[in-house]
Parts: sequence; structure tokens; C-alpha cells
Amino acid sequence: GSLGYIFSAIRITAGSAEDVSVQSISWNQSGSAGATDLANLKVNIDGTDYPVTVSSDSKYYTASVPGGLTIVKGNQKEIYVKGDILNGSNRTVDFDLYRYTDLYIVGKQYGYGITPSATEVAASADDGDFHAGNPNFDAREATIGSGTITVTAATAVPAQNIAINLSEQPLGAFDVDIKGETVTVSSIIIRLSSNGAG
Repeated sequence: GSLGYIFSAIRITAGSAEDVSVQSISWNQSGSAGATDLANLKVNIDGTDYPVTVSSDSKYYTASVPGGLTIVKGNQKEIYVKGDILNGSNRTVDFDLYRYTDLYIVGKQYGYGITPSATEVAASADDGDFHAGNPNFDAREATIGSGTITVTAATAVPAQNIAINLSEQPLGAFDVDIKGETVTVSSIIIRLSSNGAG
């Protein structure tokens, strides 16, 4: 599958009134991919990865920042969610910020929660922009590609002579690498040929 894919990203700017502290963020995965289709999900804030917890319905992926991450007034930080795609051929992945308050920020001077705001545009599905309605940030949707299968010669069984009257000797081997979706093998045909007297 795809490794280290960045699914969604936003930039936040602290206002001029006070420093702020980022406490947590919850991404809403509105695509058709399931939790088992994704792995190694992390939320990166200002270059640091934070682990995520998944809600029971597998739709919300939340990362908390122990002690909070300070953004000095007037400064910016980037936040994005990333991970690996394991399965889910032709399914979609779409990490939105469903509500502004899913980004939990506290003012450092007064200690109150702050509801973020953004420059909003007319709603258009999966446009990677901010809207007045939910989701407030509608991330671009990614479609997981179809599966692949690659067969290569295995190094575990090198070319060798076969002894006479010795059972269970390896005759050869190959590696099969399957990604993207489940594959069912219905048959394997092996043909033997001889270059000497039978």
C-alpha cells in the first residue's frame, strides 16, 4: 500500500490578543474506507507526530497534545494527518474538520477555549476549503487505487543440485507481494521440463 500519505492539512494562526495553546484535534473520516484499511495514523503538529485514538464508529480520529502546544500571538503552525494505506481498493479517504470546535484551542492569557474561525467560501464538496456549514473544513477526497500483485524469484531457495532418493527437497521458490485488496488464488500450475534422459 501507500506509505506515509498526507490525507489532510490546515494552517492555524494565533490572533494578536494573546498566545494560544493547541490541546487536541479531531478529524472526521467521511470517506468509505474503514479503519482497517488504514494504519500508522499520526497527527503532525509543527513537525511533531502525535498518536491518534479512533472512535467506536471509526469516524473520528483524535490526537491530544500533552501540556498543549503554544503558538505565540501572530504566529502560525501547520497541522496534518498522515498514515499508511493497507487495503480498500476503490474506497475513499476524506479527513475533514467537521466542526471548528473539533480543533480545541485555549488562550494562554485567560485560559478560555477559543472557537477558531476561517475565511469561508461557498460550499463545494471535497474542495479542500472552509465553509459555513458542516464540515467546516471539507478536505479533498483521495481514492485508494486498485490492488497490485508482484511475483519475483525468491532468494530463499538458490539454484542447486537435487539428490537422488531424498524426499522433500526444495525445487524452487517465488515471492508474491499483494497490495491494495484481497486476492484469491484458485490454482497454481507448475510445469517440469528435462534436458536429459528421463
